[in-house]
Amino acid sequence: MPKNKNKKYQITHLGKTLNTDHWYDLPEDKCLALKAAYYEKPDFDLVKKNLEAVYNGGTVISTITSYYVKDLMAKVKLESPRWSIEQVFESIDLIRYFWSRVLSSDKVYPKTDSDIKNFEAALRLSGGGVAMKPSNYPIKSVDEILSKYNINGKYYDFSCGWGVRLLSAMRNRVEYYGTDPNNLLVDRLRQMATDYNTVNDTSAFYDIRCHGSETFVPEWENTIGVAFSSPPYFNLEDYGVGNQSYKPGTSYQEWLDNYLRPTIENIKKYLIEDGKMLVNIKDFLDYKLCADTRAIAESLGFHYVETLTLKNITRPSAKVDLNTDEGIMVFSKNPVQPEIVPESLFVFG
Repeated sequence: MPKNKNKKYQITHLGKTLNTDHWYDLPEDKCLALKAAYYEKPDFDLVKKNLEAVYNGGTVISTITSYYVKDLMAKVKLESPRWSIEQVFESIDLIRYFWSRVLSSDKVYPKTDSDIKNFEAALRLSGGGVAMKPSNYPIKSVDEILSKYNINGKYYDFSCGWGVRLLSAMRNRVEYYGTDPNNLLVDRLRQMATDYNTVNDTSAFYDIRCHGSETFVPEWENTIGVAFSSPPYFNLEDYGVGNQSYKPGTSYQEWLDNYLRPTIENIKKYLIEDGKMLVNIKDFLDYKLCADTRAIAESLGFHYVETLTLKNITRPSAKVDLNTDEGIMVFSKNPVQPEIVPESLFVFG
């Protein structure tokens, strides 16, 4: 049995406590085997096939993600859960908690699936306030943004994320300029880009700088046609590596003043006269990120054009992991007439 229904368990790790009736005395060697399996990288031949598929228009990038950044995603501590996935694997008792979840339902966690597949399903379905994986971006939406707004073949991604926007730019033959303070991530993205070019015999251009978007890059001034990203949602995700925009103790107003405002100031300098800035952001908890982003952009001389609806993106929310609609605000460096975009353009399964 996965648990004793009459017994409550208390798991304490890194100063935080979980009270639960889910716990199973899985042997320690089995716990360590699950940890090893979680971090095991796919064979590079499979990665090559995934890189080739992306070049040919494919939208599934799970093998690429697992190979290059899965371990870095595990470091991310979300706002609501107590721990990151990496921290879960530091605790035998938390591994046992999730294994108890696996044993709770043969229908949800079929015995025909591998142990690690079921364990990852438990992380996804039962993470709740315990641990959750950060979301990735749908590559199809990046393709459509670049198709509509790329005007000079130069694209700036002011928060690189997990490489999806990089891959989209490369396959759409758009020069990619990116900034991100996570030094481990930047190294992985550069390797991803190098491997993409090698595997597909291409020479797609990329320039990824290891610092935050609030740091100005003089040589990019007046060169970028479109800037588009999904920046940090204040303290929703703590990446734990590099000089991140949010650190424990940072107030929301400090984050707006010291990260978001200088980021938008820099983007305005980077854009050519007809350039556009697109920001995918959403309010959470009591933080009015949409209104505050727009207010800062307009105070710096940007002209609001419209908000596109990005449908059914999976984003870890402040409470649970839900499919939600998100807005992509479009701004122009110079005044333009709003253009109506068919809503169906941004419907993704």
